[in-house]
Amino acid sequence: MHQPSENQHRLRRLSVAVVGDSLAYGLGAADPSGGLIQRIFREIRRERPGSTISNHAVPHATMGDVLRHQVHRLSGKQWDVVFVVAGANDLRYTRDRFVFVRRFQHLLNAVHESAPHALIVVGGMPDVTQTVAVHKLVKPAIAHLCSRLNETMRRIAAQAGYAFIDLFLYTNAPLCPEEAYLCDDGYHPNDFGYAEIAGRAAPAILEALRSLDTATTAYPHDGFAETPIRS
Repeated sequence: MHQPSENQHRLRRLSVAVVGDSLAYGLGAADPSGGLIQRIFREIRRERPGSTISNHAVPHATMGDVLRHQVHRLSGKQWDVVFVVAGANDLRYTRDRFVFVRRFQHLLNAVHESAPHALIVVGGMPDVTQTVAVHKLVKPAIAHLCSRLNETMRRIAAQAGYAFIDLFLYTNAPLCPEEAYLCDDGYHPNDFGYAEIAGRAAPAILEALRSLDTATTAYPHDGFAETPIRS
C-alpha cells in the first residue's frame, strides 16, 4: 500500500507579524525569547519549521501608538498571521468604555487593511488589578471594567472572524495562584507568568491556524468561525 510522504503531512510555514504593547513585546521576561508571543511562536515553528516572525511591538504603547507607529509596517508584505495585543495602557488615559471600543475597532480595521489576507489573533484585556498600579480600594471596580472590556473585545473579534486570546481569564484566574507571576517591576509577567499564559493560549491558536492549510488565503471577514481561546 502506498504510504503518504512526509511532505503530505507537513503543515506549511507561516509568516507571522506582531503589533502591540509590553505583553506583545515580552517586557518582564528574563530574555526576549521568553515573552508571550515568542513562546507561542515557538510552538508554531515546532509544527511548521521555517516559519518566520517580525515583532513590531513597543513597550508601554497605547492602541493609538500602535495605530500610528506600528501598523504601517505591515503593509507591502503577505502576512499569514498578525497578533494584535494592546489596550491595557489605554486605561491610564480613559475609562470611557465607548472611547476604548472605538479605538479598538479603528485599530483592528487598520490592521486588516494593512494585512487583508492574514488571520488576525487578538489579545483581550488583562486584569490590571493584579499589578501594583491599582489601589486596593478601586480594585473591584477596575476588575469589573477589565472584564467588560475583555468581553467586548471578544465580541468584536468574533464578529470580524478573528481568533481571541482571553487575557482577562489568564491573569484574573491563574492556575497556580501561590506562584509569583509578575517580574520585579510589579507590572509585567515574569518568565513563569508568560509561560502559563502561552501554554493556555497556544493549543487553540495552533488549531485556528490550521484553517490556513485548507484555503489558498485567509478570509478574516468572510465566515471564519469564532475561536475563543480558553483554558
